Amino acid sequence: MSRFKKIIVSAIAGMVFFATVNVNALAQASTDTKSQPSHWAEEEISEAIAKGLVPEELQTNYQSNIKRYEYVLLALKVFDKTGKQVNTENEKPFNDVLNHKYEQEIVRAYNAGIIKGDGKGNFFPDNYITRQEIASLVVNLLMRISPEKDFSVKNSYEYSDESEISDWAKYYIDYCFENKILTGYGNNVIDPKGNATIEQSIALLYRLAKNEGIIDEQAEESEKVEGIRGPVKIEELSQERIEAFVGEYNAETFDIIKKTAENENVEITSFWDKSATLLVKENTISLNSPDFEKNIFALVHDINDELFLETFKKLIKANFINGEKGVTLLEQHLNEMKRGELVDVYEEISENERFVIESLKDDVDNSVSYLMAFIQKKMK
Repeated sequence: MSRFKKIIVSAIAGMVFFATVNVNALAQASTDTKSQPSHWAEEEISEAIAKGLVPEELQTNYQSNIKRYEYVLLALKVFDKTGKQVNTENEKPFNDVLNHKYEQEIVRAYNAGIIKGDGKGNFFPDNYITRQEIASLVVNLLMRISPEKDFSVKNSYEYSDESEISDWAKYYIDYCFENKILTGYGNNVIDPKGNATIEQSIALLYRLAKNEGIIDEQAEESEKVEGIRGPVKIEELSQERIEAFVGEYNAETFDIIKKTAENENVEITSFWDKSATLLVKENTISLNSPDFEKNIFALVHDINDELFLETFKKLIKANFINGEKGVTLLEQHLNEMKRGELVDVYEEISENERFVIESLKDDVDNSVSYLMAFIQKKMK
């Protein structure tokens, strides 16, 4: 599989969490999990913490909205990884951060050029950050990390809710939109005043740090031997890890993954005791089994890929009591998806099982991708 294809898949996956996906709310099987990351974010958050990108203060309440000062803490973690120094020329840039618990960090971020205030001496550190503010912060951060890059906007963009975009934010919104950092909702709605969660913010900055080469993407040698991160070779996995995975799922699931990975167009990108991720050409399949639920998710860019469909169906049947019903629901909507139609399904299959399909439309080229999931709540 070409590196170009892998980069495209990763980039689109990165957009999904930031743009529209309310599946987190639909699919969350437990009502008391806000202190834990959602299934989709678990691995990236774990890796971000391991790389020292997440301050201790933000290692909880992952599904809560993030405040402006908290985003500063995350951005500084990324900035500090570059080894760049900050000259503090203005020690009191904002009146409303004096004596704030994180005054020092906010002042550093200002002097580093990462943040700006309202022009009247205020930063509003405890307000929830908005999407247009995130766009500004991210672009300013990228400018400080890679000043040699071209940060001009090449095209002109119009949004359905353009009147809600502040004048100062238009450039930042356009840059993030053009570079797939921030995408719109349906009907080209950008939602500039909308908020983001802590886990979304960690994932976004973690991916930016990887894309900019700030953190080492290579696994440690011990991890390479066990095949934890991709590309993972089945034959390099330790027997202990295989047994742990089979114990969490079953031997049939492992055999399906092993057989599918024999295809040259398939890559195992991660393999853990309780999770695994497969890249099947342009599509991604992810198995997860946190404490509160077991699920299988698929991010689908090519619904006509028969190998993907066959693998996804087999994994559903092998892991869920009513998996056959999930496969039936998928097949009922398959022709619609193959025609590129918008399909949205949320079906309670049983008291603790549900099947979800959500359409993800790219307003730039009008292409439609799909997020599909089968979720089973674990009974205590």
